[in-house]
Amino acid sequence: DGSAQYIFLDLADEGSVVVNRSLSFNTESNMHICASSNGLLLLSSVNGNLLRYNLFNLLTEQCVVLPQPQITRRSIGTGLAFDGFHYQVVRIFSSEGDRSISEPSSSSAPSGARGGRLIQMEIFSSETGIWKRHSPQIHLPSDLPKLSTIPLFSNGAIHWELGGYLLMYYVNSSYCRLIELPNYPQKWSCNSLTFGQCLWEAQGYVHYCYTDSEGIHTWVLLKEEDHQYYSSYYHYDRDRYQWKLAHTVTHQYLMCQNPEIFLRMGRRNIYFIQWEPYFISPFAYIQSFQTLYLRLPGMIVSYNLRTQALKEVCSYEFPDSNFHCCLLVVAVVHSSKDDARGGHAKPAGAIGNAVSLPITDALEKPTKSK
Repeated sequence: DGSAQYIFLDLADEGSVVVNRSLSFNTESNMHICASSNGLLLLSSVNGNLLRYNLFNLLTEQCVVLPQPQITRRSIGTGLAFDGFHYQVVRIFSSEGDRSISEPSSSSAPSGARGGRLIQMEIFSSETGIWKRHSPQIHLPSDLPKLSTIPLFSNGAIHWELGGYLLMYYVNSSYCRLIELPNYPQKWSCNSLTFGQCLWEAQGYVHYCYTDSEGIHTWVLLKEEDHQYYSSYYHYDRDRYQWKLAHTVTHQYLMCQNPEIFLRMGRRNIYFIQWEPYFISPFAYIQSFQTLYLRLPGMIVSYNLRTQALKEVCSYEFPDSNFHCCLLVVAVVHSSKDDARGGHAKPAGAIGNAVSLPITDALEKPTKSK
């Protein structure tokens, strides 16, 4: 009926979860989660012809409504950058490029991404309280699918997965950069074998993870100091080698860690007759837990890279309702209480129990607003 339910699950390194009812809420109309950054959630909704953005602070449980954007057409994607004091909301658009503009250099746009369409941006800053436009003179990839990956704010830049490329916008300098992802161009070919992908930060590095017919692969985006180190190698090309493979987990190895999960998944899902690799989609990694979170048909599982333990975290099965688990977002919140304990606070509750969604009883809407 157009309503939505937003469930917040507190995670623990043992693979257990507990529903956080103080954060969870219902809405009469759908609100799309655009991005997450340092405890802030950016949500968008449409009321008639008006687009509205809401910022939800997970620590204070306050909700802020942003001013109406000036550009009314649909954006390609929206990112959020929050440094703990100020935040920026960045919308990206496609426009027909000015033919008189010279082609960007290879450092800002790979040759395969050059074309007639340019990137435009509309940026809201909490310091100014207004929206402003920005044209970074970056050409879009020729083949631009719908964005399905939550953007990442890391190392001073918002990162978007964009049609086989990674778009980076550095919020302090307004500098933009576009580089190929490690699985380009196979990912966007007619015989594409990539089924799910996500971005995360670990140990100060941006990571890109995706699933293909072989397994789950994670790559690390190299920094300037890494390029300086590798430049001593003969025939090193920094434009070609932007990524380093961190690890690969094959599907066969993953299934062997907990075969019962895949058997239960098959029994619960009548459409699931034989397991295929495209059923696995990585969506998050928690560095402090060394745990990768994966979406499978009807459930979410955690895979600990250190212990190789595979556990069920959450299940969702609704034969009598038109339910879609549309989006999964990880939001890491640091508070003084967590710092005093020397890390993340562990949720209270039965360790090892999985949560079943949706939560059938009504949840309160956020009441604190600003």
